[in-house]
Amino acid sequence: MILVSAFTLLWAVLILAVLGLLFGLGLAIAAKVFYVEVDTRIEDITAILPNANCGACGFPGCAGFAEAIVEGKAENLSQCKPGAKSGKPEIIRKYLDEHPNPDGSVNPIKVK
Repeated sequence: MILVSAFTLLWAVLILAVLGLLFGLGLAIAAKVFYVEVDTRIEDITAILPNANCGACGFPGCAGFAEAIVEGKAENLSQCKPGAKSGKPEIIRKYLDEHPNPDGSVNPIKVK
């Protein structure tokens, strides 16, 4: 049977604690350096959409369509078939008018 002295065990615990502290600090610094700011308009428009995630608009779900709307890649707001029936395009158009792009310009996407 191998006996480990208390001193050896203490060193092992100390080394692991220091490594954990260093890796944690490294992760905290990396989180600050590589932070990506998320456009809150995407989340807001996703909440306005019917969240059917049907893909009828040609995008992968409502979140994909919302991202395309904000980035100006969607052709028009009426591409969402479930939302078009319930007046969502007009609500989204009003939201985009009230919340311009970061540079101050208004998203030119049309309702139809």
